[in-house]
Amino acid sequence: MGAIPGDEHFSPSKAKDGYYNKLLKIQLKKPKHKSKRGKRKLGFSKAVACFDRCVVIQAKRERNSLRRRARLLNLAKALDLSSCLNRQEIAQRVLEAKDQQQGHCFQLLSAADRLGMKAPSVVWLIRDAVPAGDLTIIGGRPKVGKTRLAVSIAAAVLKGGDFLGFGVAATRPVVLVTDDQADGDTYSMLQALQVWDHPGLKWSRHFRFTESDIQGLLDAIKANPGALVVIDSLRSVSRSLPAGENDPEIGAYLYDLKQAVIDAGGTLLLIHHCNKAADLVGVEALSGHNTIAGAANTVLTLHYCPDANGKPDKTNPQRRLVREARSGEGCDLVIDRGATAGTYRRVAVFDQWQQQINDAKEASKADRLSEIQEKVLETLSNAWMTRRQVCEAIGVDWGDRGRAKEPKQVGRSLQRLVGLKKAESRRAGVEDTYRLALCSKSMETLVTLVPSSNSNGSPCHQIDQASGDSGDNPPSTARHHCHQPDVGSGDSEKPHYHRRAPLSPLSLPLFTALADQQPIPVGSGADAFDDGDDPAWG
Repeated sequence: MGAIPGDEHFSPSKAKDGYYNKLLKIQLKKPKHKSKRGKRKLGFSKAVACFDRCVVIQAKRERNSLRRRARLLNLAKALDLSSCLNRQEIAQRVLEAKDQQQGHCFQLLSAADRLGMKAPSVVWLIRDAVPAGDLTIIGGRPKVGKTRLAVSIAAAVLKGGDFLGFGVAATRPVVLVTDDQADGDTYSMLQALQVWDHPGLKWSRHFRFTESDIQGLLDAIKANPGALVVIDSLRSVSRSLPAGENDPEIGAYLYDLKQAVIDAGGTLLLIHHCNKAADLVGVEALSGHNTIAGAANTVLTLHYCPDANGKPDKTNPQRRLVREARSGEGCDLVIDRGATAGTYRRVAVFDQWQQQINDAKEASKADRLSEIQEKVLETLSNAWMTRRQVCEAIGVDWGDRGRAKEPKQVGRSLQRLVGLKKAESRRAGVEDTYRLALCSKSMETLVTLVPSSNSNGSPCHQIDQASGDSGDNPPSTARHHCHQPDVGSGDSEKPHYHRRAPLSPLSLPLFTALADQQPIPVGSGADAFDDGDDPAWG
């Protein structure tokens, strides 16, 4: 036995008792030197790769977004990546991992792959409106009617009815969550559509993005296969989340909920709010981060119809409905409340409706008269009047032989009234005459030809009978009826004019009243001649 360290004096009695053997075993068990090994620190590249791997695992296994976010933040701190990654970037990596898991990534399919697979097709809950097995968002400003539209869709799905002319909906059970609405309003809407006591309707007053509520929703879908889940609204059910609608994390929560509902065999219809910009429609109108719209297949936005000035008209019961989607064609419609309470009907395509509004606006603008046009219209009567007579009646000075500014305005006003069919015009010799437009068109138009003013007038008038003439002359022949006054008979001061036209019994009193009027004296015609044409102005 060798020397024992720390024992300078050997004792036989101790050796006999095995003291030295015990001491030697203790010394041999002690390590010769202390281990200096501590924590291993990964390099930056390995740390990033480790974090990416953990993101993929957490996105696949952990459905609770809050728990997954906490674990990834703790991992980033443990790997010394907190200074390199913020929570927005972590949320973005989770979204990318979910896209890869759902197959939303680049993957080549050869001809053999395509021939071997079942031909894909879109399954519709409501054809060209709401696809089955996906997310549809109904957006709109507060109180525009989002919930009523969603409940109308739910009623169509419950009863297999038509929705806005898109077609008959597939019959499915409905799970309705009205977290953003009072119970009384919900009852009124459901009762109006006669689905309050429908056995296929399941109703929940509240919902939150928690593990227990999500699991309860999934259990309800499994108990009602193929159910349509209607949630009102995203802003209300996400109040307990640490992220707001403007944060990218809201997209991760929405993707999780969407995927959970789809995996359970349901369809998600989510109500969301739009921003206050009146000129935005469709996807651009949705409030919050763009990942909200990115998670949806279809976006339906409901808007107030614009008024004549392009501003939202809240007094108009009609609404503008815009559809943008990956599946099916988009549309831009104007809808209105249907005959049955709670239902909607299609009015027109928005472009056509807008064109009608613009045409009506232009017509209203065209019918609007200026002050001088109003005066001219009030002056006109059933008697024919020249422009000069109209000017004298409204107090306009007939200056510069009718070429001054005011008489010209009167002439333009008369022409405008004729264009608006508020007045009638006819040519009397070399000048136009005007009167109020007649309501009856059954009379035959009488055309009077008056010679120019330098002939000092003539009692001879030509009456052109366009149709209905019976006699020797053909209808196109103009007849002259002249009665020369007899000297001394009292007729020299008042010539007689004969008018001949076929009349119906209904138009006879009106024509008789017009025929008894005195003929318009022929004026000088200064408004239609140049300086050298009229001797009266020479």
